[in-house]
Amino acid sequence: MLLSNSFRPDPRVLKEAASLADSGFRITILCWDREAEHSKTETVRDGVEVIRIQHVASSYGIGARQLLRLPKFWWALFPHLDRLKPDIIHCHDFDTLPAGLLWGKLHGTPVIYDAHEYYADLCKPRLKGFGGRLLYQMIRIGEHIGARAASAVVTVDESLGEVYRGLNKRVVIIGHYPSKNLAAIAAPVFTRNHLTLLYTGRLSVDRGLLTYVRILRQLLAWGIPARLRLVGVFTPSAEEQTLAAQCQGIENAVEISSWVHYDQIPSILREADVGLCILLPEPRYVVSFPVKLFEYMAAGLPVLASNFPPIESIVQNERCGNLVNPLDDPQIAASALRDWWQNHRIPQTMGENGRQAVLDRYNWETLTQELIQLYRNVSN
Repeated sequence: MLLSNSFRPDPRVLKEAASLADSGFRITILCWDREAEHSKTETVRDGVEVIRIQHVASSYGIGARQLLRLPKFWWALFPHLDRLKPDIIHCHDFDTLPAGLLWGKLHGTPVIYDAHEYYADLCKPRLKGFGGRLLYQMIRIGEHIGARAASAVVTVDESLGEVYRGLNKRVVIIGHYPSKNLAAIAAPVFTRNHLTLLYTGRLSVDRGLLTYVRILRQLLAWGIPARLRLVGVFTPSAEEQTLAAQCQGIENAVEISSWVHYDQIPSILREADVGLCILLPEPRYVVSFPVKLFEYMAAGLPVLASNFPPIESIVQNERCGNLVNPLDDPQIAASALRDWWQNHRIPQTMGENGRQAVLDRYNWETLTQELIQLYRNVSN
C-alpha cells in the first residue's frame, strides 16, 4: 500500500490492511513521513508492516514547494518496491498513483486505485487564480488517466462510484463505515449537567467551523451550559486565526484538540452529547457520506447535519438526528439543540437509533469480503 502521509495510523488504511491480513495477505505500507516524526519502521499487527520514507522533507498541502517534492517521494518508493516485489500495489489517493502505476506497468503488477475522495475537487478550494485553475485541470486529467490505467478502483460511496465507473470497468464501493466495536458501548448522552457539542475532522470554515461557534454562542445566550469540542487539524493553518477571532468572549467554552490517535476516538465520542456535521455546500460535500457521521452514530450520538441528499437519506431513514440547511441562520440549529436539552428522551432515542443502524448495517465488517475478493481477483 502506498500512502502520502505518515500513517499515524490512517483509519481507513488501517482497517483495510487489518482485514486483508486476517485473510492471509501480508501488507506493507510504504508511506511519506515528511517531517520525520515517527519510527522509520513499525509492525502495526501480525501481517501489517509500515516503512516510512523520511529523507524527502516537505510540509503538507498542495503548494508549489510540496508539488516539487512529490516526484522525489515517488522516486524514493522504487527501491522499496524493487526489494518487496509486491503481488499488488494499492495506491491510496491520487498523489501516490503515478508512482504505483509506473512501477506496476514496468513489472506487470496489478494496481488498485483507492480514491478516498475525488482528488481534483478535494484540492480545488485551495487552488487560486489562473495558476490554480490550470493545476486543477491538470490534476483532473491526470486522475482520469490514472483511474483508466488502474486494474481496479476502490471508492467510498455510490456518487463517486458513478464517476469512476465511467473510467474503469472494475469499481468496488468500500464505504467509510466504522467497526462494530465502536458501537459496543453507547455514549451517555444528555445525562450530564452540561451539553458537549463535538466535531471531529479537518477544521476549516467550509466544514462548518464558524457555524459551530455561532451555535454555541446562541446556546450560551439562552443560558444552556454548553461547550464545543473540536478535534482535528486546521486546514489550511490560517483557519485557526479565523476561529480565534470568532471565539472572543466564549473562549473558555471551546476546547480544541489537534490530531489524536484513532484509539482515542471512542473515548472522545463517549464524552460528547451531540455530533456536528454541518458542512457547507461545496460540490464534494453535497454528494458524499462523511465518515464522521457514521462514527457519531456508532457511539450513540444524535447528529446535527447538513441536509445534503446522501446525509439526508441516512439521518431520515434511521431517525438518528436533525437536518439543517447550512446556509440558514445558525439560530435554527441552536433551537433544535435547545429542544433536545429540554427533552432528553428525544436525542437519547435518536442516538440509540443510529447506534443500532451501525451494528446492523453501516459497519466495516459488512464490507471486508468485497475487498478481499477484489484482491483475489486482481492477483489471479
